[in-house]
Amino acid sequence: MRFLNVLILLAAMVLFASDGVCGGINVTNTSVGTRDASTGTAPINFDISWSNSWRSTDPGAPAPNNWDAAWVFVKFRKNGGNWAHASLTDTGHTVPSGASLDLGLVDTSTSFNISTNPGVGVFIYRSTDGVGTFSKTGFSLNWKYTQDGVGVNDTIDIRVFAIEMLYVPTGAFFAGDNATSTASFRQGSSDNDPWYIGSESAITTGAQAGSGTGVGETNSEYRYVTTSQETEDITGAVFTIPAEFPKGYQKFYMMKGEISQSQWVAFFNTLTTTQKSTRDITSSGALGKNTDNLTNRNNVSWTSGDATLPDQGGGATYASVAMNYISWADVSAYLDWAGLRPMSELEFEKAGRGPYRAVSGEYAWGSTSITGATGVSNAGLPNEAPSAAANCVFGNSAGVLGPMRVGAMAYGDATRIASGAGYYGAMDLCGNVFERTVSVGRSEGRAFNGAKHGNGVLTSGGDADVTTWPNGGGAPAIGFRGGAWQQSWSLGRLSDRSNASQRLWNRHQERGGRGVRSAP
Repeated sequence: MRFLNVLILLAAMVLFASDGVCGGINVTNTSVGTRDASTGTAPINFDISWSNSWRSTDPGAPAPNNWDAAWVFVKFRKNGGNWAHASLTDTGHTVPSGASLDLGLVDTSTSFNISTNPGVGVFIYRSTDGVGTFSKTGFSLNWKYTQDGVGVNDTIDIRVFAIEMLYVPTGAFFAGDNATSTASFRQGSSDNDPWYIGSESAITTGAQAGSGTGVGETNSEYRYVTTSQETEDITGAVFTIPAEFPKGYQKFYMMKGEISQSQWVAFFNTLTTTQKSTRDITSSGALGKNTDNLTNRNNVSWTSGDATLPDQGGGATYASVAMNYISWADVSAYLDWAGLRPMSELEFEKAGRGPYRAVSGEYAWGSTSITGATGVSNAGLPNEAPSAAANCVFGNSAGVLGPMRVGAMAYGDATRIASGAGYYGAMDLCGNVFERTVSVGRSEGRAFNGAKHGNGVLTSGGDADVTTWPNGGGAPAIGFRGGAWQQSWSLGRLSDRSNASQRLWNRHQERGGRGVRSAP
């Protein structure tokens, strides 16, 4: 079956409307089945649906071997205590006809072990080609409840979460845009050809002049260009990016959109009081939003108990708007809690460009054409959209004083350029809020191991605890890609690295986040 480009893109046009728990995905009829004392397992049952789903394995399609999926994970609490993450077995799951299910491990480089490397979630997606609403009943996940300290007679509450993801298949790509954007990757001092990423093998950079002759040059020549940040490697520095660092060649899943305010609130409301105090963006000492009022289109409010998104009139809760005012520590905590991981700056470019040769100065939608939003229709509602045709939120566009709804540019029968979509369907890679990525320009970033994922558990203080991630308040390994709503159009270019090694760890009105996961 051959899909037209418009159909693939319609599939990426996700409303991201939310009920405060599972983004644009509806998870219903959740229950825990009978606990089997002999095996220590119990089924977690649910139905799931979401609109604008797709799968295309047709080699003639614009994005072949590509699909969207739901990353599904479970939180539970026993006897009214604190919320915890459910450990899933590697067998015994029930999958209805027409659906596929893949288990996601904490460490994808080694085999399943219920004690040391359990399933932390599953990917659910179409088993055959198709486009439209995905709706299936009768899923059950096999929970090893005894592993999580639960007894047969304990009272259990569960919450089943789901995040919309998209699959980026294994394949070569180009990183850099012919030395057009600031500090973009290039092959040599006199060779503007982009880096060619043809495997996940280690990459060693050099100070060579370069020998390539064209934007499709596939020589194994890698010259680093500095963004002149403190302690960043200099232009022409010689260093090695290890094989374990995720370079984007190997298959992975990426969140379709940036973390939304409803997703953040759902995460926040499973934390302990102490953890909430750490992750609170609204208090006067939070170095962030510092208010419970609607500010720069952020509507999160919290003083005690559960955080809320107050109705600002007519049902406008801003639930689907991208979450801003979050620091690197906030983002990494969310990703650890969800069983995801940070993305590298190379994965960021792969998701936008796909396998195509680089276009000088291009944005994530494969073109140099950019139209900023000049106003907002249906502000704060699930169908929020730009008031006039636009494919990006950037440059403090007239009256748009904050990020917009995740995926808001994808409305009507829009093409990839008109909707601002990346090659595989990711929305808002350019503009809206800054995307945090792991930089190759610092030794701390190059130590990042893409096989290590969140285990669903945070420290008692509310921080991520994955030792191979770039942690700590200064987060020297983390930078920014893609620009943001207040920034110049040039920072939104796909290969622009002006802030790729910028050590800005704190909360800010233009900073958000998005997660990825190495594919099973």
